[in-house]
Amino acid sequence: MYEAVWGHALDPRNFHRKVSSAQGFLEPTGRLSTVDGGRPAQLFRRGPVEVLHPPLTRGG
Repeated sequence: MYEAVWGHALDPRNFHRKVSSAQGFLEPTGRLSTVDGGRPAQLFRRGPVEVLHPPLTRGG
């Protein structure tokens, strides 16, 4: 969503670090995805917090 609205690609590692470190924004499901091979990805669901704080801002 951020990439579509802002019109440029985000660094996926930094984006993941930001949203996964925000308390209550994401909750782990305890499951792993094995789609596409490689290392399994941990799956998350939406947490009770609806606003990312501090917000993700786009650079100047």
